[in-house]
Amino acid sequence: MTTSEFKPYKVDHLFLLIGENPLPNYVAAKLLLKEGGTVYLVHSTDTTSKAACLERSLKGINVKPISLVKHEANSCVIKSKIQTEVKNILTNHPKHTFGLNYTGGTKAMSVHGYRALFEASGVQNPVFSYLDARTLQMFIDRDNDSPKAEAVDIKLSLKEIFALHDLRWETTPITNPLLPELAIEFAKLHTDKKVVIAWHWWCDNVLKPGTKILKKKSNKLSEWEWKKEVNSELSKIEKDLIIPLNPDIVSYKLIEELDKLQIQEEGKNILENFKENNFQKIREICNYCNALWDIDHAQYIEKIGDLLRKYLDSSLTELALKKAADKAGFEKLKHLCEWLQGNWLEHYVLQKIQEVSQANPGLIHDTGLSFKVRDKKKREEGKDKFEFDVAFMKGYQLFALSCTTDASKSLCKSKLFEAYIRAQQLGGEQARVALVCCYDKPKELEAELKVDTEVKKEDPKIIVFGCEHLDDIQKYIKNWIDDNNRYYAP
Repeated sequence: MTTSEFKPYKVDHLFLLIGENPLPNYVAAKLLLKEGGTVYLVHSTDTTSKAACLERSLKGINVKPISLVKHEANSCVIKSKIQTEVKNILTNHPKHTFGLNYTGGTKAMSVHGYRALFEASGVQNPVFSYLDARTLQMFIDRDNDSPKAEAVDIKLSLKEIFALHDLRWETTPITNPLLPELAIEFAKLHTDKKVVIAWHWWCDNVLKPGTKILKKKSNKLSEWEWKKEVNSELSKIEKDLIIPLNPDIVSYKLIEELDKLQIQEEGKNILENFKENNFQKIREICNYCNALWDIDHAQYIEKIGDLLRKYLDSSLTELALKKAADKAGFEKLKHLCEWLQGNWLEHYVLQKIQEVSQANPGLIHDTGLSFKVRDKKKREEGKDKFEFDVAFMKGYQLFALSCTTDASKSLCKSKLFEAYIRAQQLGGEQARVALVCCYDKPKELEAELKVDTEVKKEDPKIIVFGCEHLDDIQKYIKNWIDDNNRYYAP
C-alpha cells in the first residue's frame, strides 16, 4: 500500500514511542500523518539522541518531542504526559484526530501509552498501529476484530537509513564498479581454493612488501603503512613501481639488492655500511628474501597474471603499478593495490547486484559499496570508524553484504558477525545480512552464526556465500531475496 492509500488511517496528531532504532517511527510518520499534522516523539533520557535524529530526518513535518526523562516505566508519568498534550490540543482543535504507533519504545511505554490515548477525554476513535518487522506490514487495530494488515510500499535510500542514526559517510559510496570484467574473471578463478591461497600469498609476500613499509609505533605493535609514492596522486609519481609476477623476476630483483649492498660509500667499509641505521639494509634484504616465490603457488598465480596482462597491460614478468592504475581509472596506486588484495570482490558483488536490479525492475534499489562511516559515539573507545562493504535497499529494508577473499573460518565468522551487528543497528529487525567469502564450508559457518544470534536454522535472514557460489553469485543473491519474501510472507 502506498502513502496515499493509507489515507483512511491518517491523523492530525501522531504519537510515536522512540526506541533504539528510529526506522519504524520514520515509516509510521510518513504513512500515518495528515499533511500539516504534528508528530510527537515520546522518548526517555536514553533515547533523546534517537529522537533528535528522527526529528532532523522528518523534514517538512511538525515535530514535538515529549521527554519522559528516566520514567519510561512509570505508568503515571506516561499517562500524564500524553493526556496533558491531548488536552491542550483539544482546547483549540476539538475535532482533530489522534493516533499512536507503538512499534518502538519499551513495553511499559507501549502499554501505558496505548491506555493513555484510549482513555483520553474527548478523543474519538484513535488510530492505533504497529509496524511488523517480519511481514513488513502495518497493522491497524480495530474494535472487536483482529488488526487490519496493510502492506507498506515506501522506499528509503541508504543515505536516509544512515542519517536516522546520525551517521555520515566520510566519502561518497561507490556506485559504479571498477574493472568489472576483470573482477568477473577473478571470481571464476577464486572458486578454486588453491587459487585463493596462492593469490593471498602473492599479495602478502610480494605486493605488500613492495608497496608498504613496516613502521614502529610508540607503545604499539609495528604497522604496515603505504609508501609515500603509493599514496600519492598518479600525476605526482615520477617513476613507476614495478612488482614481480613470476619467480625469475623475483630472483633477478634479489640479485640487484645484493649488488647494492656491496657498493661502499666513500670513507666507509662494508661492515660500517651494514651497521648503518641499526642494520636497516640487512633487515630489508631479509624481508625481501622472505618474499621469494613459493613454487607450489606459481601455476595459480600465473593464471591471474594472464588476466592482468589482458586487462591491465602487464608484461609476462612484472606489473607496472602506475601504468595499470592509470589504465583502470584509479586515482592512486594504493587504490589499485587494495583492489588486487581483495576489494575486487566488493566491486564484483556490486556489479552482480546491479544486474539483479536491472533484470527485475522494482525489486531492489539504491545499491553501493564502501560505506566508510564516522561514528561519533565510538570516539571515546578509540573506534570512531566502521566500514560497510556492499548494501542495497528493498523498500525500506536494508540488505547488507560483507565481503572478504579470506578462506579462514575465524576471520570469515568475525566479518559476518560484525556485519550482522551493524545491519541490526542501522536497519533494525527488518535488516538482512550476507557474507560473501572464499571459505569452502559456507553452510557450516552460517549455521554457527545462527546459533550464536538465535536465528532459526531455516530463516534466510542470515546467509553465507562461499567460493562455490562466486561464479554465479547473482543467481544466489536473487534466490536469497526471494527466500526472504517467502519466509516472511503474511
